[in-house]
Amino acid sequence: MELRLLSRGFHVLRSVLRLRILAVLSKGESNVRDLETELRVSQPLLSWHLTQLRQAGFVEAERVGREVRYRIVRTAFQELVDGMEKVLDLGSSKI
Repeated sequence: MELRLLSRGFHVLRSVLRLRILAVLSKGESNVRDLETELRVSQPLLSWHLTQLRQAGFVEAERVGREVRYRIVRTAFQELVDGMEKVLDLGSSKI
């Protein structure tokens, strides 16, 4: 994993609200209305954070009828961990 992508992944995950969103989605997929209710945040704020998570590859969305369902992309977290392991294995090599 390229260092810029690794940095971007950690940057996206530094938000407490984004981590709360991921915690809710770890229990199963959900729509914006359910997330809004559970997290007690406004729809525009929630949508902005969901967009950040989607762009980083941590969350994906699927339109089902009139609603959009969100779910975690579990492989994205494994890629982040794998990328970090590669960085740590570099030891004294220049990055």
